[in-house]
Amino acid sequence: MFPRFQAAAVGAVRKIEPVMAIRVLLVDDNALFRDGVARILKSDGRFEVVGQASTGDEGVAAAAELKPDLVLLDLRMPGATAPETIGVLLAQRPDIPIGILTVFESDEFVQPALNAGARGYVPKDSTASELCEAAVALVDGKAAHLVPRKGVKGQGAAIDSLTARELEVLRALASGASYVTIARDLGISPKTLRNHISNTYHKLEIYDRAQAVIAAVRAGVVDVPDAHSQQAPSED
Repeated sequence: MFPRFQAAAVGAVRKIEPVMAIRVLLVDDNALFRDGVARILKSDGRFEVVGQASTGDEGVAAAAELKPDLVLLDLRMPGATAPETIGVLLAQRPDIPIGILTVFESDEFVQPALNAGARGYVPKDSTASELCEAAVALVDGKAAHLVPRKGVKGQGAAIDSLTARELEVLRALASGASYVTIARDLGISPKTLRNHISNTYHKLEIYDRAQAVIAAVRAGVVDVPDAHSQQAPSED
């Protein structure tokens, strides 16, 4: 919950009325990305992430139990498709807002989910503020393409600017391996690895590992199935 000042008559004591946070359920099989979105929403202050799921079936079960105000659903996951999952969610609660999180923006991927009842979609390379404003727009009933496209710096010239070692690091980050494992596999020290990660983030204009996964997938540095199969790493 977060406070909001309400208007009051002249001379009256102003009261702060509590406003309920938007309760969000995240459904995405990429644990790194899912956790990154959860952190962004929590830090915004307008949202409460009430649950997370990694498949459509888990998302349906969680939605039935948790009664979220908003479901953010990955477009492509193992098992039930996004349109199938959306259909079941809306059968349970016809008024529940559903937004699609996607790396893919062509009509052949997105339109079936919109036809099934999703209110809109949000590209996975959106900024934190774009993501939060899109989530609010979904709850407010606004729909369709929620974030203007501007491309991902992690493609094209920016990817080409990475050294061979930095590309290796980017692939390893997208695989979900821990920093200790990456350093060992590449035969470098943890300090050297941190330097490579810092340089890679700077060149791609990204700031965390979840964005590194997205940049790697969109640039074709890793295959989508490889990125989808990863789990959140243990940075031991």
